[in-house]
Amino acid sequence: MENKTFPFRLLALGGEVLRGDITQLEVKTFEGSLGIMAGHEPLVAACPAGIIRIEQDETWVRFKAEEFVLTVDGKSATILTPAAKYAGQI
Repeated sequence: MENKTFPFRLLALGGEVLRGDITQLEVKTFEGSLGIMAGHEPLVAACPAGIIRIEQDETWVRFKAEEFVLTVDGKSATILTPAAKYAGQI
């Protein structure tokens, strides 16, 4: 089975941290954990500072971010945060 990907951007005040097609995105919101895959319904979620997990090219990577907003429009996902940095491969 072929993995479906979707466009993703991680944007911080200093500029674009990451852009590319990903398979999955996992974050913690103020309401609980959330996983995003291709075709996810549109949403906007406020999220506390913490780890953003991203699956890209069959590899999971992590980014540490300050509080952020996640937007999903059904075709792509974007995270807006004051600051984010690479936190390693899983």
